[in-house]
Amino acid sequence: MKEILTRNIGIKILAVILAAILWLVINNIEDPLTVKDFHDIPVRRLNEQAIKSKKQDYQVKDGDKIDITILARRSIADNLKESNFVATADLSKVTDMDTITINISCPGYDDEVIIKKMSHQVMTITREEVVEKRELVKVRIKGEPADGFYVAKKTSNTLVTVSGPKSKIERIKEIIAEVDVTDEAQAGIIKTNEYVKVVDEEGKEIDKSHLTFSQETVPITIEIYPTKIIDVLVTTEGTPADNYYMTNIEYGPKEIEIAGKAEVIDKIDSLIVTENIEGANSDIKKEINLSDYLDDGLIIVEDDDTAFINITIEKAETKRISIRPDDIIIKNKPSLSVKFQSTGPIILELSGPGSELERLTSKEITPYIDLYHYTYGSFEVNLQIEKIEGAENVKLAAPVKIPVFLSP
Repeated sequence: MKEILTRNIGIKILAVILAAILWLVINNIEDPLTVKDFHDIPVRRLNEQAIKSKKQDYQVKDGDKIDITILARRSIADNLKESNFVATADLSKVTDMDTITINISCPGYDDEVIIKKMSHQVMTITREEVVEKRELVKVRIKGEPADGFYVAKKTSNTLVTVSGPKSKIERIKEIIAEVDVTDEAQAGIIKTNEYVKVVDEEGKEIDKSHLTFSQETVPITIEIYPTKIIDVLVTTEGTPADNYYMTNIEYGPKEIEIAGKAEVIDKIDSLIVTENIEGANSDIKKEINLSDYLDDGLIIVEDDDTAFINITIEKAETKRISIRPDDIIIKNKPSLSVKFQSTGPIILELSGPGSELERLTSKEITPYIDLYHYTYGSFEVNLQIEKIEGAENVKLAAPVKIPVFLSP
């Protein structure tokens, strides 16, 4: 038996070697080694608490995804996907250069897959101090209620603390909660819970990533009032200085929209503003806040509640106008003959604002005398003039006596 096994031993060993070589050749032909690329493999971060425990926050600057090239049998490589690979960066091992080594493996194929090339060997991060901001939540209204309704009150009594990277916290102008009232057509109180947001100086929402809130939602209360459009009326009290006249009032707006509870708003139809002109000797020009003149419980809907008032104050001037006796009307004429003892023109000296005097002629003036209680004889009767339309402030500057004779 031994002789059989050892006979031609060299040939037998050579045969075994040739068989092995042949197997390898056939195997490489049937299932050769191949190179394959994989892209955008996410790098999982481990031990984030190691950074957060130092009151720091971080952001990945580079290396959050990697591309790799592998070497493996075709039968294996063809069945692999990006999801078969696990890439990790241990944040507890961050260097002073803010880099972390990336490790990659292919679970289940570690002995059969060789990582030939990686697009990133390390993950690069930036670290920043974590700070806090604590504020009362402000309520922001989204949309508009239906016509005839107005959001009168919006309150939140909740303080919220937000923490995060210093540079991001410093961008925060306000902590807000939004309430959507689009087409709301019911007066009354609405209570709701809304998510908090943070906004910058321009009112734009800041991304909440890397921010932590003491609470995500807050209770909000809003109250909706019915609205009403009312007239604005400006009046005056007092009189200007001697020899001065108030000749015109201009103001605006002439109407405003107000809001209030139904039982309050139903009682008002106009807003009266009274301006004191006592002793005035020049024009009055001013702006007022109409809200100051409203009763409690009423609100002006417009954002701008100001109104302008222009009051024209003019100094007295004089003007002479000639009339004839035939122009004089006799009131309360007795059953007697009335004869004017002068037939010549009568000069009237009128006093009033220049803007009213300049357009006056004798045609606009209606002079008259009143003979009530007068009997036979000669008399000097006071001449008077009727109020002149458009020149109500014009009057006689000095008394005018008209000689008359009454006879049977």
